[in-house]
Amino acid sequence: MSELPNPLRWLGLIVLLCSLLWQTPARTVGLLLPASVELEGFTGSLWQGQAARSRLLFGDKAFQLGSLSWSLSPRSLLSLAPSFDLNTRWGAQRLDLAVRFTLSGLEVRHLKGDLDVRFVRQLAPLYVGGQMHVDLQALDFHPGQVPEIVGKVLWRRAVWTARGGDVGLGNFQMTWSNPDRAGQPGEAIGEIVTLSGALNAAGEVAIASDNYRVNVTLTGPALNNEALRGALQMLASPDGEGLRIQLSGEL
Repeated sequence: MSELPNPLRWLGLIVLLCSLLWQTPARTVGLLLPASVELEGFTGSLWQGQAARSRLLFGDKAFQLGSLSWSLSPRSLLSLAPSFDLNTRWGAQRLDLAVRFTLSGLEVRHLKGDLDVRFVRQLAPLYVGGQMHVDLQALDFHPGQVPEIVGKVLWRRAVWTARGGDVGLGNFQMTWSNPDRAGQPGEAIGEIVTLSGALNAAGEVAIASDNYRVNVTLTGPALNNEALRGALQMLASPDGEGLRIQLSGEL
C-alpha cells in the first residue's frame, strides 16, 4: 500500500488538530479568565459554552452573575487577545457585553444590562435600592492610563432602605464621556443629573490613571427626613440648605 504524499499528511494533521481544538471542553475557558472570575457547572465547548453559576470576586466580597454563556473568537487567540461575547442571567438581572483581554488591559464594548442596586450592599454598607440600567459603548482599563468610559448609567426608582420603610429618592443618570471629547485628557468624567424625584443630585465623578474624585451636591425635600440626612452626612458635609459629597483618593 503506497504512503500518502507529504502535503496530504500535513493536511490530515491540521484537520485532526482543528477537530481536537474545536472539541476542547468548556471548562478550559477558565484558563483564559482572570482569577477574579469564578465559574462552575460547565457545558459546551471552549468556543461556545455555558457556566451554570458565575461570580466576580472583589477581595472577600462576591458579585453574583448567575448563569453565563459565551462565544470565543478563535482568531482572537492568534493575536493573544481572547475576545468573548458574554451573556449573564440571574433572575431579573442581565448583562450582555463583548470583552477583550489584551496584554495591556481589559476592553469592553456594547455593555448593556439591568441590575438590582441592592448588590451594592455586598460590596459596601450602603442601604439603597432600585433598578440600575447600564448602556456603555466602551469601558477600557489599561494600567497607568486614563480609563475610557463612554455611555450612560441610569438609577431608576432609587430608594434608601430604612428600618421604618423605604424613602423614595428619584431617578438619576450618570453620563460618561470619552476623555478626549470632554476636554479633560487627564480624566474620564461622569456627569450626574437628576431626572425626577425628591432628592436632587448634581455633580461629577472623575477617574484619572491613578486617582479619583467625587463632587456632588444634594438638595431637595428628601433631606427633610432626619434619618436619611444623618446617614448621608457620613459621606457628605453641610452646604447651605443641602449637602455636598467631596471625596478623592488613589486607585
